[in-house]
Amino acid sequence: MNESLESQRLISLAAGVVPEFTPDQVVYAAAEAGFNAVGIWCDLQTWTNERTDKVRKALAETGITALDIEVVWFHPGEPIDTHDRFVDIAKSIGAKNILCVSSEKDIHETKKRFKHLCQLTNGSDISVVLEFLAITEINSLAKALEVVDGVAHPAGGILVDTLHLQRTGSCAHDLVEIQQERLKNAIEYKNQLFPYIQMCDASEALQDDSLEGVLEDALFLRELLGEGELPLKDVLQAVDGSLPISLEIRSRALMEKFPKLQDRANVVFQSTQQFLTSVK
Repeated sequence: MNESLESQRLISLAAGVVPEFTPDQVVYAAAEAGFNAVGIWCDLQTWTNERTDKVRKALAETGITALDIEVVWFHPGEPIDTHDRFVDIAKSIGAKNILCVSSEKDIHETKKRFKHLCQLTNGSDISVVLEFLAITEINSLAKALEVVDGVAHPAGGILVDTLHLQRTGSCAHDLVEIQQERLKNAIEYKNQLFPYIQMCDASEALQDDSLEGVLEDALFLRELLGEGELPLKDVLQAVDGSLPISLEIRSRALMEKFPKLQDRANVVFQSTQQFLTSVK
């Protein structure tokens, strides 16, 4: 593990960078590359107690942190306890955050489901973060804030992804204003309103605004930090300098150029170190 990186902040290899591999394999590869944190992908339909044991063992052997576990996706009509097991798994592996998105058309239903999940974390240090992105009903920073403020649970937070921040019409200045408003009103959260951020680079503008184009952009066209046009330095300056970073670099180009798990993890880590050093 890279000691200088560890002393600064948690830097995590997001699960979406390496979707072809099992969570325990990703843990070992992230640690070998130098990351001090990792993201865990959890499909409740295939997740078993054996997988929990393997991930927990991998985390214990490497000493790195499970920054988040994803993804809880709220859908209309499903029982409210559909995703309860996420909290149990997060507690078992020591994950710091549970990542949620919502396709509930009624924002009050999103609030109800989000509050339920937050309440299940009582007695733990887990945060439940709501991510906003163009393809879901919570498709703006303002809507995510409305949910989190409406629920007002100390575990609730917002996940900012630099790509989605740009694509949904917000910017680093909005993050600064929100945080200043909370300080002014003395609003307290168990953890920060933004417990961590997801980072990638990309083109400044969306090339194809069709649904297919938006999905292609989010799932396959992200770039390594510093190789695109997003105002990443502004985002870093807008948040706490110790805030954990998850490298959400979903990229078809990376997958094709680096089909091996370790090679891909290595290049993401090395390029991230270079970028963070360059913006200090």
